[in-house]
Amino acid sequence: MFLVNFIKSIFNFKAYRFKHAAFSVLFLVYLLGGIGAYLIKILQDADEQLYQRHVKGLLLGLGVILIISLIDYHFIAKWFVVLYLINIALLLICRYSNSLPIYGWSHYDARRWIKIGGDPTAGVNNKGFEFMPSEVTKIAMIIFIAKFFDICYKKIQKIWVLLLAIALMGVPTLMIFMQPDLSTTICLAMIFAVLVFVSGVPYKFIFSIVAILTPIAIGLIWYVQQDFQVLLKYWQQRRVLAALHPEDYPDLMYQQANARSAIQSGGMIGKFLAGEGLKGTYYVPVKESDFIFTAVAEGFGFIGAIAVLMTYFLMIVLIIRIGKRAKDYLGMMLAIGIGALISVQVFINIGVVTSLLPNTGIPLPFMSSGLSALLINLVTIGILINISMQPKEDVPKHNDEFEFLE
Repeated sequence: MFLVNFIKSIFNFKAYRFKHAAFSVLFLVYLLGGIGAYLIKILQDADEQLYQRHVKGLLLGLGVILIISLIDYHFIAKWFVVLYLINIALLLICRYSNSLPIYGWSHYDARRWIKIGGDPTAGVNNKGFEFMPSEVTKIAMIIFIAKFFDICYKKIQKIWVLLLAIALMGVPTLMIFMQPDLSTTICLAMIFAVLVFVSGVPYKFIFSIVAILTPIAIGLIWYVQQDFQVLLKYWQQRRVLAALHPEDYPDLMYQQANARSAIQSGGMIGKFLAGEGLKGTYYVPVKESDFIFTAVAEGFGFIGAIAVLMTYFLMIVLIIRIGKRAKDYLGMMLAIGIGALISVQVFINIGVVTSLLPNTGIPLPFMSSGLSALLINLVTIGILINISMQPKEDVPKHNDEFEFLE
């Protein structure tokens, strides 16, 4: 009997309304994923294995989405503390473990990866399986913060709730900053800000903290530009300086300058219609990953680039709609957190490609090559579909929550 009840708590089929499943979001995800796979396939000098890995990730992701979408998001959220601790453990392994079978791994002076198996002494030839624990952090912290505010909702008018949330979010965020991984740190901070804004925390608390943080942020921007600063690595500081003064750092702006030239060469309709190859993108490093939007703009032109951006915009609108229709506060918070995750990644990625932001390594959701990021993003879609199958029209609201979204 216990086992039957446990299974029912995982797969709460009686509560599901399959006609409300967010298939439109799933269609947009695989539309973008298919475009990404096509571009990775035709990019000059791109590794054939990257294309195969991306396609396999999309196919595997269908199974992942199916399984996750059938698991009640309330059941997933019950494990929020366990997810938080696992996340911290993975970040600690990434930073401090140096021996088999699981250990931290560095690329380009950044220790952001975990390796399983392989040979730690083999250098670049190490064939062990690797993934980025910071990708796990993104979804783990969305679940954790959403459940935290759900538990504390009746006391959300108290300032200590917000301060405790900041502290709990700050621990993994600081660990990621120390890897160093500034882009993911900023991504997590922006997601947290969105969740706080829609959580129901009194705006007077939010505005007070913003008033305190604004001069601190301005001071930090000035500080990291100074020779005596110690917050950023040397190469991170140079990237910030290059974004602020590109004429003084042509060597560091090489990648973004070439990306900008490739985008401009695409013109209005792109080179594919003209029967040309992606000549400009050829000179852009990591074009199959962080700079894949360069290939979009050169190949499909201004019209195609806008179409891709509008696809992301439509996806975010649909996700917000799912959040508004969620049957309870927890579902709303999870959906908005997932929407924030996708939109922030798109904003940062395209901001970098178009030279609006310093060069950081963050993939374009569903399109960029990178199995860890792809699968984590597809997991969030599975959770989103489960939320969409439990709309509030079928179940009474939880207290008087999220009137501010109405």
